[in-house]
Amino acid sequence: MPSLTPFSIRLATGSDRNRLQELNRYGLEAAGVPTSLDVYAGDLESLEQTYLRGRSTLLVGVVSGMVVAMGAVAERSQSVCEITRMRVDPLHQGNGYGKLMLVELEQHAVAMGFREAILLTGPDQHPAIDIYLRAGYGQIAREDHGSLRGVRLRKLLVPPEA
Repeated sequence: MPSLTPFSIRLATGSDRNRLQELNRYGLEAAGVPTSLDVYAGDLESLEQTYLRGRSTLLVGVVSGMVVAMGAVAERSQSVCEITRMRVDPLHQGNGYGKLMLVELEQHAVAMGFREAILLTGPDQHPAIDIYLRAGYGQIAREDHGSLRGVRLRKLLVPPEA
């Protein structure tokens, strides 16, 4: 049942670091990924260097003053960004916050000049994959990252020029 509590999205700040690391640990555990095998390890320790400058950003979703969701846009090339670190606190899942975060991240990506978004998720992360497929992403590859398997998805954010 959707929550009636207001949900807002804002830019992350350095003071969010501990909560973001906590949400990330939960996300990795829920996916069965040991923190030692985190493909993006270290990014949340240095938010200012990773996401809070240039053409990257990290957003947080807030309910009653508490960060309950997160997601990032990271520059991969002039026209391509990667949506990463999508997480929703387990007590707040099922309220549509993941979808709202994804829409907001895509809007930020377009405003920063990106034409295409890619993302990586686990092949068994069906709720996440379902959100991405409904949002217009399509699978473009399967990847191996050591012992971890991944599914790479892609979406054109801006239609190709005629």
